[in-house]
This record gives sequence, structure tokens and C-alpha cells, in this order.
Amino acid sequence: MNSAFAADTTDTHAVGNAPSDSTSPKGEDAKSSSKAKKNKITSLDRVTIQSARRPNAAVVSRAKQEVAPNIINTTSEEEIRKLPDFNAGEAAARLPGVSLEVDTGQGRFVNIRGLDADLTSTTYAGIHLPPTNPVTPQGGGRAFAFDTFPTGMIGSVTVTKTNKPEQDAEALGGTIEITPKEIPVGRDHFVEFRLGTGRRNARGTGVADLAITAGTRFGFHNPTPDDKSGISSYSDKPFSFVGSLTYFQDGSGTDNRGASFFDKNGFPNTSVSQMKQSYYRFHRVTFGAGAELAYQPDADDRWYARYLHSGYTEDVNRQQQVFKMSGTPTQNADGSITSGVSFQKTARFMQEQVSLDVFQLGGENALGGGAKIDYNVAYTQGKDYRPYDTLATYSAKPAGATITYNNQQNLAYPGYSISGANQLNPNLYKLSSLTNNTQTYLTKEWSGGTNVTLPTHLTGASEEELKFGAYARFRTNTHTISPYNSATVPGVNMSQAIEGSPIGFYNNQYQNGYNISQSYISNLFANGTGAGFTQNPTDPLSALASQSQNTENVFAAYAQEQMTFGRLTLLGGLRVEATRARYSGYATDANLTKATPISIGNNYTNFFPSLQARYEFTPSLIGRASYSSTIARPGFNQANPSATIDTSLFAVTQGNPSLKPTVSQNFDLSIEQYLNDGGIVSLGVFDKELSNYIVGNTRTTVFSANDPLFGALAGSPTQVVSYSNIAKARARGVEFDYDQHYTMLPGILSGLGTSFNWTYVSSSGQIRPGESSALPSTARNTFNAQLYWENNRFTVRLGGYYVGRSLLLVGNSAATDQYTERRFTLDLGASYAVTKNLSVYVAAKNLLDTPLTITEGSSNRILTRETYGKTLLIGLTGRFD
Repeated sequence: MNSAFAADTTDTHAVGNAPSDSTSPKGEDAKSSSKAKKNKITSLDRVTIQSARRPNAAVVSRAKQEVAPNIINTTSEEEIRKLPDFNAGEAAARLPGVSLEVDTGQGRFVNIRGLDADLTSTTYAGIHLPPTNPVTPQGGGRAFAFDTFPTGMIGSVTVTKTNKPEQDAEALGGTIEITPKEIPVGRDHFVEFRLGTGRRNARGTGVADLAITAGTRFGFHNPTPDDKSGISSYSDKPFSFVGSLTYFQDGSGTDNRGASFFDKNGFPNTSVSQMKQSYYRFHRVTFGAGAELAYQPDADDRWYARYLHSGYTEDVNRQQQVFKMSGTPTQNADGSITSGVSFQKTARFMQEQVSLDVFQLGGENALGGGAKIDYNVAYTQGKDYRPYDTLATYSAKPAGATITYNNQQNLAYPGYSISGANQLNPNLYKLSSLTNNTQTYLTKEWSGGTNVTLPTHLTGASEEELKFGAYARFRTNTHTISPYNSATVPGVNMSQAIEGSPIGFYNNQYQNGYNISQSYISNLFANGTGAGFTQNPTDPLSALASQSQNTENVFAAYAQEQMTFGRLTLLGGLRVEATRARYSGYATDANLTKATPISIGNNYTNFFPSLQARYEFTPSLIGRASYSSTIARPGFNQANPSATIDTSLFAVTQGNPSLKPTVSQNFDLSIEQYLNDGGIVSLGVFDKELSNYIVGNTRTTVFSANDPLFGALAGSPTQVVSYSNIAKARARGVEFDYDQHYTMLPGILSGLGTSFNWTYVSSSGQIRPGESSALPSTARNTFNAQLYWENNRFTVRLGGYYVGRSLLLVGNSAATDQYTERRFTLDLGASYAVTKNLSVYVAAKNLLDTPLTITEGSSNRILTRETYGKTLLIGLTGRFD
């Protein structure tokens, strides 16, 4: 949260150099606005604003949206810091049309307009960002995990909803552009920092939140002002450098209570086959470092080099109490259910090292006569490395033990009682299995492209240009794993492994027993050499079964023309993209006695026309109409031919290399009234017509004994999880946005402001043969509501976020479809400017301790209910320039 003192001075500020596409280092959207022309604004690189109350950043962000030829929403670093958003995804979710998937209490994946995160593209300085976490909600493995990208590295976030031909077509849901920080126009240097601490209530642990960004312009001789402004000329200070560092450390935790259902004829509908109580402790250190070095000797030439590293290291400790039901459950008169039961106590110890690296070199040059060229090459890498992932299981099967439970009387805290055994007694359990693995998910991409812009005079209008270019990117995706599955284990009692005191679980509603010591398990296992352990001899083949290597090369070219006819601006053109993909893995037999390499290619070419219209009814009332087309390629996880076979659970997971890409024809209409102080009221409608939409599906199959891969599963119904295309699907909706600071009110009331955006989406697709439903990740209603008060020193903001119920996973029937239930969260942020350069802030995140709930079939069949607790923050921010 930055000082509000700057708000009552007239100053010149940069909008930021967010690229207009994947290859251009600076946007050209300002040329679309005749309003900008009338006001002598020819480039959004510089906007002069005078405001006595509201931070200039909000006005600049709104100006960027106003003059864009296509439909975008944007927010700046200064706006983001007003609420306690930890990462870029949480910041983007404050914008219209965006919803958030959470995991371990942080926003991780972003959905746009009701389409799942695998269909969303994410860029940094115009460069595609690879996935850093392969476990995405719909299994495509393409979605960027935003908990990798802390807010301290962000200059601004822009959500593009209608594509121009110059933009990469892989943006079926939309594109989220993260723009690096930069030196403000009119400044030679700046330093900003944040020093924060806090508390995670879930486990009573502390938080460290540190960030610093600094930039300077410099040269090799004394500067000479080129005019009365005092701003140095290019020749005086042709070099510039901006560097950022962030560090965030916390020890969060979650309580997760889950169940799975029998789903058998003759069994009560709510009878469960298994209940789990999972007590998590996390220790995460998130680190980010970014830098840009640029050389600009004159107004016509600029070259730059950028580097970004961000990511986290997280240690996971999960202590789980498991109840495994047996026999036929009995429905009691009071609605409770009684069943036989056995117990497991499991401990999972994992370290996950997640990282993102971006290298970029580029430049832009004027060619004379108004023509110009820009170009860049880049390398990106997303990595998820797990040096160990150990799961120790202790089991107990006491004779005659029963459990009586009622999971409908209180959905938040269902009750149960145990008879015939004490599941909390550690002497009851003996070690039954131990597994461990080391694995790496790695995605690498080389890319490069160039754009040429030429002024044209086809209609005699003053603002016309032809832009064309070419682009290529070469992506490699690999997964390697080294598993250990114990064939035999030492016969040790759990009482030897416990530590501390018994754990109160889920707001002390339940007892979870003693925790299992990580150091004891580590010493006992001794990396597979401990006494009594024998490794399963099929592990090498099991590793091959999960191993994959995929390539995807995309070659693109486009041309577009932008013209202005008085109040009307038109932008249209065509993009073509050719895809050359190959998916490689191993086919293994059910008994893991052999592994056969398999490699399948998939090549296709797509054309993407686009036409954008922007009309100024008045200087502040803008109408838009747009047609664009976009694509979502099959995820590597979805298309890889490898098969994973679980003979004990009779389950198969297998990709489908024959999948076609999903293509969308997009239609948009909107009307936008821009208000004073960065306010807006807007209404838009959209329609996305999808072909070859990819859905995960689950079917039950009985394999033949002669099947070369699945013969060992013969005779028993087997659950097969895979993917397929459906011919047609759609997503239609409405977006409403209102934001106003009521400066017209008298006295203290002039500090008040409200912000509200709402998105309604209706989607449909044939998720099973002959059965249509809302598409996965589509929430019918999503909204943000904020109430704030601001003056020159003090700002306070209360922000609420709501996302409705959405389909998470398609089952083999409506009764087994999984849903993410509706969520409403509330956050608070406040800051006070102690001096012109220093501010103190306080914030509270997840004030309502909103749970994440996943259900099966109906809302009363809860598979998972997870709570995260509140987070309280306090700190100091500063800016000097």
C-alpha cells in the first residue's frame, strides 16, 4: 500500500509498457482513440492527471481500458496492494469476468468467463508462461499456477477478452498479461519497498513479507536537461535498469475432512466407503527476482534484456486419520448409518520446489516515414521438482469394531462414534506400507517473433496503420519419476513413531490422534536401506508407465489494419497458426512385466479472423462490437498415450492422443460510460461458440482377459478416466462493472467509494452421450463488491468475492459428477501515510474463514471440506523518487 500523498499533486505517470501482443515490447492501443487525439494524447506511455483524492494509478488503468481497440480490463500494482492479495491470480480475480481456483488457502488457477484455467493464456511482458504445476483442475496441465508469481513482482495485470490478430490465438478463455515494473516517465530513479509481518491463525505461525524494487536511468557523462522540465535527454541517460526482489515466508495449514461414497444399489445414498481427517502443516518460502536493462539512445531506437525468476519451496506434512468401512451399512431410525470399520493412520512428507524462469531479449526501431519494427527472442521454463514424497501407512483391523455416523444432520461438522476399539490408541496400529518417489515436471519453451508497423492512407483518415508479423515457439514438456513402493516393511508399532500431544482437529470438533514423526520415518526408511524394507521389483516399469515426453511447435503469421472514421475505429485482420505436436510415453501391461515405447504425432493448421469496432458516442461513452476467434490445444496430460493402471482399485487413467484442439468463435457487445476519478459503469454481453471442446470423462468398462494391456483387470468393472472431444459447446453471459468515488458528496462523505462487478455465465456441452450440462469450471454467478474510503493520508477498503457452484469433474453419471460449492470471501486492507514517502498498513485475509467444499452429485454429499483460517498482516511501505 503506497502513500496517498502523491494524489494531491499534478504529476506525469507511466501507464506501463504492457505489450499489445506476444512479440511487441510496447502497446499501440492509444492510436485507436479519437478522444486521445483530440486531447493531444498520442501514446499511453505518458498521461498527465490531477486528482485531489484518488490515487492516479486508478485513473491511468481506466484510461488504458478506455482507449484500447479491443475489450480489456486492467489493474495496477498500486490498486492491487489495497487488498491483501498474495499473487497475480488473486489480483486478477478482482476484475470482471474472472474467477479463482484455490488450493492450500491461496489462489492458484484463474478461469475467465466460465471457461476452465487450462483454456486461459498467461504472459509476462508478452511472453507465454509455461505451467509450473501439472495438476490442473481439468487435467490439461496447461494452466499457469499463479501462486508462483507474488504481487511484489507486478507492475500491472491486464485481462484481454477479445483477441486482435497480432495476439497469440491460444487464448480461448482470455489472456492474463503481467507487466513488469518500470521507471515512471519523467523520473530518473525510484525505490519502493515493503516490510511486513503477520500471523496465520490456522497453525499460529508467523509471516515475513519483504519486497523491494529500484530503478535508475544512467549514462556516461553529466546530464543536460533538454527543456525546462528538467528531464534528461536520451543522450544524457540512454541506459535504464529496474530490479525487483520479493521474499514471502509463512507456515500455513489446513484442516480437511473428506469422504467417498459407496454408490451401490441397495446401500443408503449417503453411506460412505471411507472417511478421512487430514491435518496439514505447510512451510513455504516464495522468492522472486526480476531485472530489466534497457538502452535507448534516442526516441527512435530501444533495446532491452529482461530476466525473471519466481517460485517457492514448500515442505508439506500431512497427518491423516482414515476410517475404512466394511460390510453392508445399516440405516438407523434416526437417519444415522452403522458399518463395520478398520483404521489407517498415514503421514505424508513432501518437499516441492516450484520455479518459473524467463529470459527475453528484444528491441524496437523506427524505420522512417512513421514505419517501425519490433522483435524479441525468449526462453521460458516452468519446473515442479519433488526431491521426496514419502507416504507411511499404519493400519489397524480390530475385530468387531463399528462406526455410527450421520453426515446429514450437520453438513459442516458431521458426527460419528466408534464402538469396539479406540482409533486414537497408537498401540493399535502397525506399519503396513511405505512409498516414496522423486519426480520432475519440466516445460521449456523457446520463442521469437517480429512485427512491422506501416502507416497507411487508404481512407484519408489521419490514424491508419497496417501491422504484420511472424512468430514461432518451440515447447518441450517432460515428466520423469523414480518411485519406491515397499514390498515388505518392518513390523513396527506406531507408538514408536509418535510425537507431541494428540491433535485437536477442525476447530476442535474432532480428535486426530498423535502426529507421526517425520524424522523417525526418515531414519527408519533410510532411503530404502532400512532394515525390513524391500522394494517392489516392478518399480522401474512403473516409472516408465508414468514417464512422458511431448513436443509442441507453433508457427504463426498475421496481418491487421486499423482505421479511424471520425468517432469509429475499426481493427481487423487474419492470423494463421500451424501446430506440429508429438506425444511420447510408454504402454505397459497390467502386471508391469514389460514397457513398450509409444509415440504419436498430431499436426493441424487453424485460421483466426478478427474484427473489432469501437465507437465514441461522446468523449466518455464508448460502444464496442467484436468478433474474434481463439484456440485451446489439448493439454499434454490429456493427449499423452501413457496409461496408469491400478489393479487393486480397478482403475485406469489414460490420455487420448487423438484429441482435436478446441476452437472458439467469440462475439462481444458492450457499452462503457467512463466517470471522473477513474470510475466506470459498463454493461457487456458475450457469446463463445466452441467446437471440439475437451472434457474429462469417467466410464466403467469390463476388459477381456485377452486385452494386451488390461487383461489383469478382466472380469471386474474398471473405472477408466480419460478425455474426449464433444462436437459443440457454448458459453454465453453478461458482464456488469461499476466503480465510483463519490467526490461530489460533502465533507467526510467525499472520501466514500464503491466498486461492484458481476458476471453471469450460461454454458452448455454434452458431457456424456445424450446428456448436456454446464461446462466444467462454469460458475453461473461471480461478483466482486468493495466499499472504500480514501483521502490524502488514509485509505480503508473492504472487499468481498463470490463465486457460484461449478462442475469440477465429470463422472460416469450425474450422481458421481463432482462440484466445487459456492464461496464468499471477505478481505480488509487499510493504510495511513505517515509522511509523503512512508505508509503503514494493516490487512486481514479470509475474514470469514470460508471453506473450500467439493461435493458429489448433490450439495449434501460432501467429498471434501477444507478450512484455512484467517491471516493478519501489518507492515511499512515506502516510495522514493
